[in-house]
Amino acid sequence: MTGVFDNELSTAGVPIELIASMCRSARRVRLADRAVLYAQGEPANALFLILDGFVKSSRICEDGTEITIELLKYGDIAGAFPNRQLPSEHEETARAIGDVVVQRVLAHELRAAMEVNPRLAVFVAEYLARSKRSAERRVLRSISQSVDRQVIETLVELAGSIGVRCPHGFSLEIRLTQQDIADLVGASRPVVSSILSGFASAAS
Repeated sequence: MTGVFDNELSTAGVPIELIASMCRSARRVRLADRAVLYAQGEPANALFLILDGFVKSSRICEDGTEITIELLKYGDIAGAFPNRQLPSEHEETARAIGDVVVQRVLAHELRAAMEVNPRLAVFVAEYLARSKRSAERRVLRSISQSVDRQVIETLVELAGSIGVRCPHGFSLEIRLTQQDIADLVGASRPVVSSILSGFASAAS
């Protein structure tokens, strides 16, 4: 997973054609806004390489509330990597934000291809390393920074990955709710709403 977003990936490094040549199940799939890639609790037998657009993963809690876990972009991989010892199922739901294009491949085929192709193995290893660093940053922020600071750093990450220049600074290419931002920060929506209102007042 990538936490929020990570800017370390070069677009030239995504092995789209290599996966297509080595995995017979590889298919390019177009998804409409809010289309589900996979649902929480379903068998985790496929992986999805994001080629265009954005994907949000979320989890339904015991009380029925939905929590945004992460946002995925070009070059990220949605889905659970196979475990030979234990059958796996998706722990979250992945849904398209706007129109999305993915490369869908069976997880066991991708694993087999990784075992014989160093370039593919390195790509996945580097992706997992980025995911680990991003998750560690989120944990460190949650235990060492104020919520205000966490909101600022989350917004900066979003602006750097999916922001476009506008007269007032940056505008995000996807629509996120205050609840989405609160989930990514790990705070309550009322608290994040108050912080965002404070930022807006200070800027006016």
